[in-house]
Amino acid sequence: MDEESFHAFYEQTHRNIRAYLRSMLTGQNVVDDLLQESYFRFLKARLPASTELAHQRNYLFRIATNLVHDYRRSRKLETLPEEQSPAVWKLGSFDTAHDVGRAFDRLKPRERDVLWFAYVECFDHREIAGILQVGTASIRPMLARARAKFAELLRRRGIGE
Repeated sequence: MDEESFHAFYEQTHRNIRAYLRSMLTGQNVVDDLLQESYFRFLKARLPASTELAHQRNYLFRIATNLVHDYRRSRKLETLPEEQSPAVWKLGSFDTAHDVGRAFDRLKPRERDVLWFAYVECFDHREIAGILQVGTASIRPMLARARAKFAELLRRRGIGE
């Protein structure tokens, strides 16, 4: 990938990758470090020039996801402490946004990943499966379980029906 192509790709993807990392981790330095490492590994992979943009983007998300999981394993941090919520929700009130963010943080990393990719990034099941390195057929039940758990966490906080 030449420099001009990379700059265009970066401009198209960096906001989404950063938002994804911020939803999974606390600490701006960690987010920035993993963002930089994601792009470094992406460039190091040297994908063929004919690779479609969607595939490049999915590959970058896979790298970022693996880095998040590696970071958590290295810190033995499966779930975030509630007081360190990195939520970036834009809802009606601060209290509601805070509650939704805290509920999201209570999900397991894989549950957060599948919900984020499906509803924030609007990836289809095939793309999500590629990023998470699981079978396409397993995405639907993973998504259903994550949605149900998230809905229950929201109900416990008095949000929704």
